[in-house]
Amino acid sequence: MITDADLDRIPGWFYPPDPMLFRFFLELSERRCGVADLAEIGCCFGKSSVLIGEYRRSGEELTVVDLFEDPAPNLANFTENRRDYGDLTESAFRANYARFHSSPPRILRMDSSAARPILAQRRYRFVHIDGSHLYRTVRDDIETARNILVGNGIAVLDDYRSEHTPGVAAAAWTAARDGLRIVALSPWKLYGTWGDPRPWRSALHTWLLDSGVSFDTQEVFDDEIIRVIG
Repeated sequence: MITDADLDRIPGWFYPPDPMLFRFFLELSERRCGVADLAEIGCCFGKSSVLIGEYRRSGEELTVVDLFEDPAPNLANFTENRRDYGDLTESAFRANYARFHSSPPRILRMDSSAARPILAQRRYRFVHIDGSHLYRTVRDDIETARNILVGNGIAVLDDYRSEHTPGVAAAAWTAARDGLRIVALSPWKLYGTWGDPRPWRSALHTWLLDSGVSFDTQEVFDDEIIRVIG
């Protein structure tokens, strides 16, 4: 089992309660969705990838999409990557991942727009979107997730409410208005599906009651959303 202490040994950002929520959705999606792949768009140094990889089952593949040290296709992406992720390299990611898993994920070292037709060749039960803070890129990555997830698969969107990422917030709430059904929110991440959110919410509500984790419910777009406080 990958523990929180293991994750703390990897550089990057992955704050409670999200490791706990990842475990919940990854484990339950295996039962709800059957055999289907896992994907991460934007991996940083591998902190969340390592945890996702723990839940890859026989017949499944984890695909990681990231530019790593390659130049971004436009100036806005290039500036963001150079400022925030200048030390990120593919070799550093591979080394972190290999400390915990014997086989590497499938790595698509490219911009997420170039990865879309490759990702579309398979179907996924869990997609974590954390590749950009720019509105157009995040909007397109959410659309990619919609197209590749199985009907009741889970999409996770990072930084949907941080003050320095208004583009992510705009893309997130536009998607929610246009059909993404939000299951839960943490302080850092949004969890949603284009399937029926009610079984997910019911299971999460029951699980949270036994976990000791604080939560409440909020109403948005006539939907009742679980807000996990931590």
